[in-house]
Amino acid sequence: MAFVACLFMLFVDLQPKVSSDFFFGSDDPELAQSARIHALFPSDEFLIISAASHDIFSSRYYQTLENFSDDIGKIAGIRRVVSVSTGPESVARASESPFWKSLLIGDDGKSTLIIAFIDTPTSSHIIEEVEAAARIFNVGEAFHIRLSGTPYIVEQIRRSLVDDIKIFSSASLLIFAVILLIFFKSPVIALGASASGITAIFLTLLILQSIGQPVGILTANLAIIVFVLMQSQVIYLTANWRQTNAKDEIAAVRSALALTFRASFWCMLTTLLGFATLLNVAAEPLRQLGMGGIVGAIVALICSYGLYPVFLLFAERKTEKMPRINGIVKIRSFIRYGVGGCLLLVALSAVPGLSRLNTDPSLLSYFDPGTVLGEGLQYIDENGGSSPLKLVVRLKDGARLDNEAGYNAMWQLHNNLLADESVGTVISLPALLAEANTHPLAFLLPWREIVTLLSLGINDNVAENFLNEDRDQVLFLLRMNEVGRNKTRNIVISELQEITEREGFEPVLTGGVYMLQGRLSSLVSQSLIAGLAGLLVLFAIIAWIVSRNWRVSAAMTLTAAFIPVTILGGVGWFNVPVDIISAPAVSVCIGIAVDALIHLALALRRHDYSTNGINAWTRTLQEQSMGVIASSSLIAIGFLIFAGSAFPPTARFGMEIVLGAIFAGIAALTLFPLLTWFLEKVTRRP
Repeated sequence: MAFVACLFMLFVDLQPKVSSDFFFGSDDPELAQSARIHALFPSDEFLIISAASHDIFSSRYYQTLENFSDDIGKIAGIRRVVSVSTGPESVARASESPFWKSLLIGDDGKSTLIIAFIDTPTSSHIIEEVEAAARIFNVGEAFHIRLSGTPYIVEQIRRSLVDDIKIFSSASLLIFAVILLIFFKSPVIALGASASGITAIFLTLLILQSIGQPVGILTANLAIIVFVLMQSQVIYLTANWRQTNAKDEIAAVRSALALTFRASFWCMLTTLLGFATLLNVAAEPLRQLGMGGIVGAIVALICSYGLYPVFLLFAERKTEKMPRINGIVKIRSFIRYGVGGCLLLVALSAVPGLSRLNTDPSLLSYFDPGTVLGEGLQYIDENGGSSPLKLVVRLKDGARLDNEAGYNAMWQLHNNLLADESVGTVISLPALLAEANTHPLAFLLPWREIVTLLSLGINDNVAENFLNEDRDQVLFLLRMNEVGRNKTRNIVISELQEITEREGFEPVLTGGVYMLQGRLSSLVSQSLIAGLAGLLVLFAIIAWIVSRNWRVSAAMTLTAAFIPVTILGGVGWFNVPVDIISAPAVSVCIGIAVDALIHLALALRRHDYSTNGINAWTRTLQEQSMGVIASSSLIAIGFLIFAGSAFPPTARFGMEIVLGAIFAGIAALTLFPLLTWFLEKVTRRP
């Protein structure tokens, strides 16, 4: 353990690697589209800074804006700053300009925007220095600064993950140790379980680091998942050790290992296969979680049987039987008609909620709207949008766009895109040309020459950001609204592409964070459906191998299937966002249920269910109920601390596991026997 801990401290970097393109791997076709857009129209990532005031036309406001813009522009890593003071040079002038108004003036007329273009990849110090400058210049209603933009949002996500690793993961490990001490009343067992679990975490992260997989947006919570996978097996192993009749300590440990290992192996295999279903998903975070889960499941089994049993040799073993759970033993009167039936009704009532699942939540759902950060992001979103979408289009006949006909067609498309309720702001070449056309001498030049002038270095080659070299493809940069969106991003993008086609253009490329988020939501939905379906099929096969009884295996599979149905259905009914961070909670809950079901099935087989029937169930529940109750309770209480996280996705992740663990434990002890009894009654001939 000490050796692994030393290697961990020397070689493992726990800083989550989160970038603006963290959603996908480099080989993803959607990300490749964004890369092609960037190659055609080079542009830097940018921060959106809102400076609101009760009077944005006052000289005091303009002077403060100018000083703040100059201060921001001096920060290392910021290439260029565009604001009213650096562009149109007056708020009144910007308000009248077809280009500057859409770019720099808030929709409410009470704020102007500062666009700060930054180096890629973004360094954390840039965001920190911008925040420090904002604190200096922020003077309340006279000059109220709010920050947004993809680099800023990504940095906030990274900070939240770091805080969760430092605070909630560490605190949950401590709580797990206290619960183990209370439950087993043995400091040696609590120490052994905690030390072995932490070693499993260290070894998992060490292996992942050695194969080149960094800590990412999902693997940041992998540590606690690995700890839970191990504690589940430790509890069953300890419960069987407590109940063995062997008098010699070594014999008692060997007996417990022999009794528990088979179930633990099948649980590990099921969990491993569940994580393996994520490896073929295009979303990089899900692939990382899949690989981390595979390594973690194997390491958890190794540590459960290679490290923890040594501590049992030094622990005091109480030879008395585990206390009976009277309500569980009375199968006919309590389980069949009571709790099992209630759980079945709950699961069935949750089914309609599946159609209400929100797997494409707003990017702002990653932050609490009641905080200063959430309020600031929402304000900027409501005043011109916050999530960038890039559309590259060309005329259907392939004609050049640097002429009057092309200008009129592009301007018409610009206005129709802007009219869509999902679009906050449109920045495009026709708006830029309209601004250039306001020059007193512009009427002397044809459109082609105006475009050429805007492509010169003296004008910062601004036209090249929108028009390709052949001048037949043009970029429309849209800032999309996140607040109040009632359609999925993919539907919104399809509607915008239809508008493009109606105006005589054809979409060539689509990119930007908005598109990637829409693609990500589809992948989350697909992974939930395909991954869970595949896992249940695999579990059905394993259930039959374990039980060798098709009725028992069918009951096991149905019980496991009710777990995701209930959790996801409940989430749908209460309109809880299903983001990429909280979505894996369902897989963790299935793992909890699978553990309990496999241990119960093997106990049923040991007690010869085919011959003894109801008596086998009685003995099985007497033997395994305390392990099931302890495991689900431990997990539920341990994850309850995540509800206090200031990062909403982590809080949702924790609460879903809490509810899922409780439901899984009760379902294993009640719904599983009920379904087995029902299948016996329906299918077995007299």
